[in-house]
Amino acid sequence: MKDHLRRFAPALTIFVLATAGATWANAQITNPIQAHVNHSFIIGDKTLPPGEYTFRMESNSDLGLMTVQNKKGDTLAEFNVRSSVATQRPAHSRIVFRRYGNTEFLSKVYEVGNKTGVALTETAKEEARLAKEGQQAQEHAEEQP
Repeated sequence: MKDHLRRFAPALTIFVLATAGATWANAQITNPIQAHVNHSFIIGDKTLPPGEYTFRMESNSDLGLMTVQNKKGDTLAEFNVRSSVATQRPAHSRIVFRRYGNTEFLSKVYEVGNKTGVALTETAKEEARLAKEGQQAQEHAEEQP
């Protein structure tokens, strides 16, 4: 019996770890997130005006690419993301921005009820410039009902 367990223990361990990892990876954003943003904000090199937006993960991107669309369904920006874990499970979808003075940069997106969301992987050139000048970012989240 012990020999039997020794033979299957490595395979069982790999199976358990792979299953747990798959569950964690799938815990990211799965549904489009509708958001009303009442200020302009920057994603990469694009400044988007206040308005209604839909944030969604690209289906064939291994959860590494997100898009933002306007009300008409036009894709306005694509950006690379990585997993991000919130300190608490959000009661509403949450869009997180970093503010330098009057300039807002998209930072993170969380889906309602899920602590695991996404964070942008690249800093916008303008944000990098402001940080290099010594300006401090203030992070704030906007709840989306």
